[in-house]
Amino acid sequence: MRAGLIAIMSIMAVSTTAFAADPKDPKLAKSAKPPDPIWSERVFAKPLDPDAPVSMRAFSTLAKELSPAVVNISVTKKAAHMQVPFFGPTPTGGLGTGFIIHADGYVLTNEHVVDEADEIQVKLANDHEYTARVVGSYKPLDVALIKFEPNEALTVAPLGSSDKLEIGEWVIAIGNPFGLSHTVTAGIVSAKGRRDIVPGGDATYAGFIQTDASINPGNSGGPLINIRGEVVGINTAINPAGQGIGFAVPIDMAKTVLSQLAAGKVNRSYLGVRVAEVPRELAEKLGDHDGHPTGALVKEVVEKSPASKAGIAAGDVIEKWNTLVLEDWHDLPWFASTATTGEKVALLVNRNGKELALNVTLAPYPEDATAELQPEVPSGGEAPAVGLTVAALPPEMRASSGLSSGEGVVVKDVQSGSVAEALGIKAGDIITQINYEAIKGGPDGFARQLAKIERGDVLAFTLRRGDRFMFKAFTR
Repeated sequence: MRAGLIAIMSIMAVSTTAFAADPKDPKLAKSAKPPDPIWSERVFAKPLDPDAPVSMRAFSTLAKELSPAVVNISVTKKAAHMQVPFFGPTPTGGLGTGFIIHADGYVLTNEHVVDEADEIQVKLANDHEYTARVVGSYKPLDVALIKFEPNEALTVAPLGSSDKLEIGEWVIAIGNPFGLSHTVTAGIVSAKGRRDIVPGGDATYAGFIQTDASINPGNSGGPLINIRGEVVGINTAINPAGQGIGFAVPIDMAKTVLSQLAAGKVNRSYLGVRVAEVPRELAEKLGDHDGHPTGALVKEVVEKSPASKAGIAAGDVIEKWNTLVLEDWHDLPWFASTATTGEKVALLVNRNGKELALNVTLAPYPEDATAELQPEVPSGGEAPAVGLTVAALPPEMRASSGLSSGEGVVVKDVQSGSVAEALGIKAGDIITQINYEAIKGGPDGFARQLAKIERGDVLAFTLRRGDRFMFKAFTR
């Protein structure tokens, strides 16, 4: 199990609404249809003063109010290939945290806390225990919704807004580090939008909230709470190399898929591209000279995907998603996966310095698709040589690629330690363009175009590999 994170926030002493269920409420009975809405939000009689002082009892007030909404989650898994004679499978267990978001017994937590669990037990702050089941989970965001059938009133944790959260705000986290139930920690929001965090080695869409709380295993899935007493994040991961550096999934991202989790499945939409950050040198070549490259560089396009059908090409820079300017390239995969299947999206694309308006209709996400979740990070820097040996395309390969005689080349060999190897170019790849210019004249034409690229210039290859169109760029 991944180490959970504890985030921390300070609180103002404000009047809040109690969230509790009537134990006689018929809705507490097991229902096939999830409630709508599945979560609660606080409504304040008047706007809070952001400059109001923090009282001496701020943290203790929040802890008393919201600890009853936090649950200890223990899971049992049957260890594979560990059969003990006469005793059956060897059970393995894990601990985590969750928080109640609806009085019917719905609990939000991390997907990795309950993944592949055979049994799930939740323990409330009053030590009452219940058996729970997974309602829905979404690995790309590391969130899961579980449910138990309560026979008592429950305290519900209201959800706030992570988008409105500011760096430097106080926060608190409540969790179960090392099984120590309902431990409370406090600190500040250190940063937002951390995209280079890969908990457990699995890429996610999350733009993590970073906090400086003391974090330990067992806090995974617990709430990160702001000064208003609202959950703003789901504690998810730690940096084992740095003490007190933890990360939480923003609650607004979780809200995007929460209703679908309650229905049992998140239906992802699909664009069919792999994207990366736009290298500064390439941005300048494309006409962006403000020193802050924006947009998402299309590194790959899947053939017959919505992107391919819309005319998006490897090497394009997608600058806008409908009216939203893509200031951060990481936003594109999130937008593409959480839009509605069948939705028509207007894209503004920069292709070799010229802007194009393209319209794409999103499709259901294929089960075997990985491009949009695992963005390729562009390589750069010096290397001994480009390191490519190419040859003319055989007639059958040229015909299947739709190229005319003399167009493109096929990679025959890639030199070890070369730029080509660092970029991931492989033997059998078909290179069709250098710096957006079509290769004509076979290997000789390839060599002539390559010779034009001077040291310090961008060198970009557009190539085809099977059903994928790729873009590989670096500074020579």
